[in-house]
Amino acid sequence: MKHILSFYLNLKYRSKLIFTCILVGFIPMITLGIFCYYQTRNLLLDKEQDNLSSAIDTAYNSLDYQVQLYENLITYLALSDTIVHVSSAEDQTIIEKYEMLTYEYDVLLENIYGQHPEIDQVTLYVDRTDLFHGKQLRPISDLESEVWHDSLSDATRPVWRLDKEGYLCLFQRVPAPYIKHFTAFSSHCICIRLKPEKVFKVLRDISNDYHLQIADAHETFYDYTDESIAGISYPEDGWTSKFSSPLKNGWIITLEKPSALLAAPANKMAVTIFIILLICFLLIIIVSGLLSNFFAQKVNLLLSAMHKVQEGDLSVRIHDDCPDEIGSLTNSFQHMIEKLNRLVIEDYQNKITLKETQLMALQAQINPHFLYNCLSAINSKALVNDQTEISQMAQLLSTFYRTTLNKGKSQTMLSNEIKNVKSYIDIQLILNDNLFDVAYQIDDSLPELEVPNLLLQPLVENAIMHGILPNKTKRGVLFLTVTRVDDLIRFTIMDNGLGIPSKKLPLLTQTQSEGYGLKNVHERLLLTYGKEYGLKINSILDESTMITFAIPI
Repeated sequence: MKHILSFYLNLKYRSKLIFTCILVGFIPMITLGIFCYYQTRNLLLDKEQDNLSSAIDTAYNSLDYQVQLYENLITYLALSDTIVHVSSAEDQTIIEKYEMLTYEYDVLLENIYGQHPEIDQVTLYVDRTDLFHGKQLRPISDLESEVWHDSLSDATRPVWRLDKEGYLCLFQRVPAPYIKHFTAFSSHCICIRLKPEKVFKVLRDISNDYHLQIADAHETFYDYTDESIAGISYPEDGWTSKFSSPLKNGWIITLEKPSALLAAPANKMAVTIFIILLICFLLIIIVSGLLSNFFAQKVNLLLSAMHKVQEGDLSVRIHDDCPDEIGSLTNSFQHMIEKLNRLVIEDYQNKITLKETQLMALQAQINPHFLYNCLSAINSKALVNDQTEISQMAQLLSTFYRTTLNKGKSQTMLSNEIKNVKSYIDIQLILNDNLFDVAYQIDDSLPELEVPNLLLQPLVENAIMHGILPNKTKRGVLFLTVTRVDDLIRFTIMDNGLGIPSKKLPLLTQTQSEGYGLKNVHERLLLTYGKEYGLKINSILDESTMITFAIPI
């Protein structure tokens, strides 16, 4: 059970919806289908059983009528004066016997044949040796070969038997002459011979696909199998049987049908129910897929928006007009993004304001040591040199401070930023007696655009003070490159000084150094232009250091 629950929980939201809809719809549908099948099957089987019972009742009534008809007929014949006269006349001449048989006996039988054409033969069996008349009058000895002959001597009512030829024979003992009203019987008997298919013809149409049998305690009189199932082998226990009550003559009607045929309507109903269930199942799958797509699409849109926000994209816009829980969650998420955007913008603005304030404070409090050194140098030069050099220093200081302070603004033109750093480099050359060389590579066709103030001077100062001047083993060289590449302006400051240890490189833009260092420039670039536009520092210890960055046009 835990594995099933774990499997379900690990499914995607859309798969969970489909699985849940199918499960919730399929279980009741299967339960209802099974219930309907068994209820319908039982009803159909009960109906078939009722049909069998109705058929056997019809057969019973039809056959009982036939039996009564022939038994009444043979009783009539046995009690008729003609039959009694023929069987008991002994002291008669040949002419009298001929007239009796021709004008009485034959006429009686002709009337019987005319009224009942289904009768094959009427025969009177007598215990005499002097009187025979074709098949219509035979000696009783003709019946002695039949196995049931002895049972006739005790019969007081009509008896049904099958002869050797398969004919249905109805026997009745003839009463003794003169005392017939006292039910005394002679040894003579009369027989009506019938073809079974004619007698039992009325039973042929009582049902379909059946096996019919009529028998008593002694023998089977009729055994019929419908053509539709003739020749088909069914197991012995594969039949459903119905038995009638015994008729007055002792016959019992047995009606059988193959159980498989009785269940055929139920099987057809099962196929129908299965097709309906299959169609319903397909509809459930289709509807589940449509509903899951509808809800999963909304969830996926929300999830996609969350992933974008997680990756830092706060420009996502998502809205759901549906007032359900997912719609409320989506709109709440959008409100959260908008609030987050406001907070981020406020935070960025606060940081920029803070940096501008720091820059303004820095501009207002430029390191007095630098100013003192410059003034000292001017004083020294004034004593030992002529006025031209003093004038040059004064001009450089004027240009440097004018572009550095920039009237308190945080943005300056790119050309002023380049003038500022050139003035600073020239001042450093004068201060350090031209101890290093400078190489410029600045495009003449640079666009006139605003950039953050004091981007280059801190980087150049860092290269001179910490790279070139401390290196006493070789003459220093400072490279400054400003070029346009596509839609970017790239800046490079490189020196051949001491270099920076590799372990210290990642910390330069993360740790605030003394004064206005690399971290400050790096953060202002990120705040102004984005996270792709910070400083990139490469250095080879004891050989060189190169700082590069770019700004978009």
